[in-house]
Amino acid sequence: MVNYDRCAGCGFCLTVSTCHSPGRCVGCLSCYWACPYEARELIESPLDGENSVTVYVDGRPFKVPGNVTVAKALEYLGFRFDPPGSRGLSLACRTSGCWACALVIDGGLERTCVTPVRDGMRVELDASRYRPLRIVHGPEPHVVGGKGTP
Repeated sequence: MVNYDRCAGCGFCLTVSTCHSPGRCVGCLSCYWACPYEARELIESPLDGENSVTVYVDGRPFKVPGNVTVAKALEYLGFRFDPPGSRGLSLACRTSGCWACALVIDGGLERTCVTPVRDGMRVELDASRYRPLRIVHGPEPHVVGGKGTP
C-alpha cells in the first residue's frame, strides 16, 4: 500500500524498481525496500490457498498459492535457497537486482524473487546451461576512493 502522505511522486517505483505483478501484489517487497521516502507500507495477507495454481518444477506438477513469487512457491514446496555469498542459488537481495535467484522459467532465465507464479508455469531448477546475466562480487581492496572511483 502507498502512504501518499510520504510519497514524493519521484517515480522511483515506476522507473527503477518496477513491479512485476501490478494489480496483484505477490509480496516480493521490492517496492517496499526501494522507496527512498518509505512511502510503501506492508499489509499482511494470508496465502491464497483457495486460488491455487499448478506450476511444473522440473516437469512435475505442484499446486501452490496463486498470490506468491516463484521463490516463495519453491520454499512452500520445501526447496531451500543457499545463504547469500555461496555459489548456489540464493535470495541475496530479494529486490531483483543481483540475479542470484535466477532459474529457468518458461524457457528463459528469470528472477524468482519478484516473478509471480501463474498457472501452467514451468520452472527448471538447473540453470547451469545459461550464461549469468550479471556477475556480482563484493568490494575488493583498493588504495584510493570508493568502489569505481579513481
